[in-house]
Amino acid sequence: MSRRRRRPSRLPKILVLLLLLAFLVVRLRPAWLTRFLPKRPAPAPATYQPTTVHPVAQVPATVTARLYFRRLTEQGERMVVVTRSVSGDAPARAALQELISGELPHGCERPLPEGTKLLGVSVKDGVATADFTPKLVRNFSGGSDNEAVVIYSIVNTLNSLPPVEKTRIAVEGKLLDTLGGHVEIEVPLESDEELVVAR
Repeated sequence: MSRRRRRPSRLPKILVLLLLLAFLVVRLRPAWLTRFLPKRPAPAPATYQPTTVHPVAQVPATVTARLYFRRLTEQGERMVVVTRSVSGDAPARAALQELISGELPHGCERPLPEGTKLLGVSVKDGVATADFTPKLVRNFSGGSDNEAVVIYSIVNTLNSLPPVEKTRIAVEGKLLDTLGGHVEIEVPLESDEELVVAR
């Protein structure tokens, strides 16, 4: 007795075809199918975010300084104020250089002892420190008025420049306690216009 051969099932092939068809439908998204699928929300339009630009502080080309020169009067040594424009890059140094070697006003003299040179000026927290060569002390000729003129020609000149509020004086990096014994300068000094006279 012969056996009948079983036909192979077509179910696996049909399943593969259905899966392939479903993949193609989802992948290609024909127009008629999009009516039945949920719509994707449109992407939000990109908003313009302006870049905040912080302005760079501009260094002025020049700064107005008040310079204090020596003048001999019947009352003794005094100071005369002269207003000048100095470089804005390093106004403290430029102002003191004017005292040392700038143009002398009529009837005035240099306030610092002869041969004195400026080594440097620094400003921190409103306090300026002016550093000079030893001739500031060595060539000082003495006298209370003379000492006050030397000290306050430096102090008042620097204190006229923002942001300086007080000034210290040093020689080769060492702070001075006094120049000639009449004026104590171990602490930062504020301006003093007691010896100032009109031009």
